Amino acid sequence: MKIAVDAGHGYNTPGKRTPPVPTDVDFNKDGKADVKKGDSIREHVAAVGVAFNLIKELKRCGFDTAMTGFDDDNPKDDGDTPLTQRQTAIKNAKCDYSVSIHYNAYGDGTAFNSTEGVSIYIHNTNSGKSEKLAKSVLKYLVQGTKQTNRGISKQALAMCNCKALGTKASILAELCFMTNEREALQMMGSSAYWKESAQEICKGICDYTGVKYIPEVYTPTKPITRKSSDTDIKWLQGKLNSVLQGESFIPLAVDGNYGNRTRIAVLIYWEKLGWNQTGKDTGFSAGSNTITALSKGRTK
Repeated sequence: MKIAVDAGHGYNTPGKRTPPVPTDVDFNKDGKADVKKGDSIREHVAAVGVAFNLIKELKRCGFDTAMTGFDDDNPKDDGDTPLTQRQTAIKNAKCDYSVSIHYNAYGDGTAFNSTEGVSIYIHNTNSGKSEKLAKSVLKYLVQGTKQTNRGISKQALAMCNCKALGTKASILAELCFMTNEREALQMMGSSAYWKESAQEICKGICDYTGVKYIPEVYTPTKPITRKSSDTDIKWLQGKLNSVLQGESFIPLAVDGNYGNRTRIAVLIYWEKLGWNQTGKDTGFSAGSNTITALSKGRTK
């Protein structure tokens, strides 16, 4: 099955952005502001954040995919592709289903207000089997970050028109309101929410199509030290337990505490691999080579 993923609007499309934000916004919490106080979060940036993750999710689960409105994870070079051109691309690609990613708005866009929530749109006349797909996706979207469920709405939207798109079902997801300050800052302006939304949409598509959802296998991306997150330290402890089992090794408590027992387990693992021959490394840092070896389950 082939799924079309559409990232709504373009980077410079007028009006498709939040009101001026009251504080700096750091999408991925790396300490660097992606949007400065007084500027706006652009809808297309957040839409591509979800869409690019969704492509990866769908491919991992075995779907073929097509992209419209974007071509990679860089939203800044994307123009606003005309709707008819998007429809034609999806139809020519012979897609079975399509999902268009958007963020909702209420009011004149100059100030934040209290309207909030997640919703899905389907076409009012040419909807095919879209309502069933919409229900399946919405079921998962409301299970993650707490939001008001605004339900499914019918409207003559181009990216929901199954007849023009040549699809069996097509939906347009309005993931939150960019004119709601909390949703704009905590959801639209968060790469964690983008990834969460992509996972939830993919789970809904899998449910609808009868395909098994395959979760992402987590692997740390930075050296693991005593200052690392609980998640990364627990990953290290769990992997060490797996590769060192059966050799009079007392399993580590998977508690996120990089203490002396975890350090010694790292040293034991390195010895099995023939590493740290000088004995100078203390074992209090598991670097990229250790992470790669543990990911592959290497024992020699």
